[in-house]
Amino acid sequence: MDRNDLAVHKEWATPLPGAIALVGAGLMLAVAAAASYTDPAAMVFIGIASIALIVAGVVSLVRRPRLALLDGPTLVVSTIRGKRTLGVGDVERISVLRSRRIVGSSDQLVIDLHDDRLLVFGRWDLGESPAAVVERLQLAGLPVEIAG
Repeated sequence: MDRNDLAVHKEWATPLPGAIALVGAGLMLAVAAAASYTDPAAMVFIGIASIALIVAGVVSLVRRPRLALLDGPTLVVSTIRGKRTLGVGDVERISVLRSRRIVGSSDQLVIDLHDDRLLVFGRWDLGESPAAVVERLQLAGLPVEIAG
């Protein structure tokens, strides 16, 4: 089943301005690294930070959309290795994992597959609250487990 044969109901991705800002900040750090040529240690550390930001921004731009809900219901997940299409039979359950930290809490969307793989998405990956995405996936007919 080709993605082009199905209607896209909803797509979730890293916010475009955020991904572009990562690349821009990386380029600015590259200029700062070049400008600090008199201090080799600073040039190396700033250069490494520059490369990390540029790579993170480019990866966020390439993996768009990160998750797409199609007719069927079918999910299309973008990873570094490419796109993976998942039908209802591939998904064991979808849930939200809440983690409490000292400062606050965070939510992750967890897709548990029958082949013992986990797909985990945070707010940065989806561009909106993982809980809102889970509600949308449940309405589409995917197996969602709601935490009590």
